[in-house]
Amino acid sequence: MDAIFILANAGVKTSEATQGFELFDIFEKGGALMYVLVGLSFIALMAVFVCLWTTRASAVLPRDIVLTVESYIRHKDYAGLLNKCEADGSSFARTVHVIVQFMQRNQRASMDAVREVASAEATRQANILTRQINWLSDIGSISPMVGLLGTVLGMMSTFLEMAQGNFEGVKQMQMASGISEAMITTAGGLFLAIPCMLAYAVFRNRIQKHITDMEVAVTHILSVLTVQADREQRLGNNGVQKSSRIETLDDDEY
Repeated sequence: MDAIFILANAGVKTSEATQGFELFDIFEKGGALMYVLVGLSFIALMAVFVCLWTTRASAVLPRDIVLTVESYIRHKDYAGLLNKCEADGSSFARTVHVIVQFMQRNQRASMDAVREVASAEATRQANILTRQINWLSDIGSISPMVGLLGTVLGMMSTFLEMAQGNFEGVKQMQMASGISEAMITTAGGLFLAIPCMLAYAVFRNRIQKHITDMEVAVTHILSVLTVQADREQRLGNNGVQKSSRIETLDDDEY
């Protein structure tokens, strides 16, 4: 029984080694362009890890940050708000940081100008997120082309041998084998392109959701800033009217 078990294990290991050798043999038959596909696969893998890190919720719109920013605005602690945004570093925090800096440097700017600045910065942050996942889309488009190029080169080599009068391979049915080897690069390109496009679709939907949530949050903060500015302007006007009334009474009394 032990001998049978040992022979069975040896058979399994031999089968695994044979499969590994066959995969390596298939890779070698694909030609030099298979190494290009391997390089693209490493780039795609790095892009996936980067997108997983940069598209997480805490990197775009952390939880409870809207309430925190609103609290700073209502207490008129704009210096503390800037420090909070710099420490946070999320896309929403960077947008709020630009808005507050613009309002401090241009205290007489209208809210329409503030909204334009907020819209421009929010669009820039959205483009940063979208640009990162475009690597996956580009690799998903390029890799099938690389595979198709390998197939065309392989078929050209096969037909050139036929044109040179080398009919021995054709007689031995080696032509089909040569074409199948040429198709390996196309299979490799598709094998890389399909996961890249799936990952791109997943990250694209995630980013669109984050961008929508961030637009709603920025709109809310702009509304709070508008209410705060109107309140300060109304209080300022009431103070001016009150002081004018006091001066008038003093003149009458005089």
